[in-house]
Amino acid sequence: MAAYLMFMTKSFTNQLAYRSDVWLRLLGNYFAILIQVEIWRSVIGDGDSYGVTIDQMITYSILNTLLVALLLHGVSGKVDGSLKSGSIAVELIKPLSYPLYLLFDALGQTLYKLVFTVIPSFLIAWLLFGMLPPASLIDLIGFVAALLIAMLVSFLLGYLVSLLAFWFMSHFALSWTLGGLITIFSGSFLPIWFYAPAWEFTAKLLPFQYLGYVPAAIYLGNMSDGMLWQILLIGLAWIIGLLAIVQWLWSKAVRRLIVQGG
Repeated sequence: MAAYLMFMTKSFTNQLAYRSDVWLRLLGNYFAILIQVEIWRSVIGDGDSYGVTIDQMITYSILNTLLVALLLHGVSGKVDGSLKSGSIAVELIKPLSYPLYLLFDALGQTLYKLVFTVIPSFLIAWLLFGMLPPASLIDLIGFVAALLIAMLVSFLLGYLVSLLAFWFMSHFALSWTLGGLITIFSGSFLPIWFYAPAWEFTAKLLPFQYLGYVPAAIYLGNMSDGMLWQILLIGLAWIIGLLAIVQWLWSKAVRRLIVQGG
């Protein structure tokens, strides 16, 4: 485990070389939140829509904008670069678990974003736009649990795309498709409670809702206690299912890479 923590630390320190990027990220988050806030103020005004107030939608927008920085589905880009450069062969012969290496490398980048982007962006948004506190202590605990599930689900989805790239030799189209599915079904911009019944049913069948809608809805107290624990258990089931799929694909991908290299 010490080796993986070292990879995470190295990934964190490598990001320090791009400190000027922090200001661009902060500016980008500010405008992303501002645009969403103004849209919802125009749509909802001083009243409510579907029982949701403007203060709740502002909080929802802030949470989802900042959640994007914590997701780990960008891991596919690192694998794609290794495939194209050929360094994947060297990485696979190291006495380490390649999936765990990818996970801790991504966690290092996420920790950097948390410290230098997410927390400052949160403070700026809280001061300029206001933000509701968690609905209750149980909802706060559920939100943290949902956040951890979101990070694991996003990593496994990104890892799944990277494994499929072993066959396609490029991750661009796959990552673009994944990004589109996340945009539509995560509820990160438009909450799922605004969806038409058929779209809502579809979104709640897929794991993408854990990447936006579920953490924010729990934070706002829009789920009963029974529903909260149920949806967290379903999230854990998705993690187990995705783990099984990527483990199976990993065994196939390694053999395929050996054939290509031979």
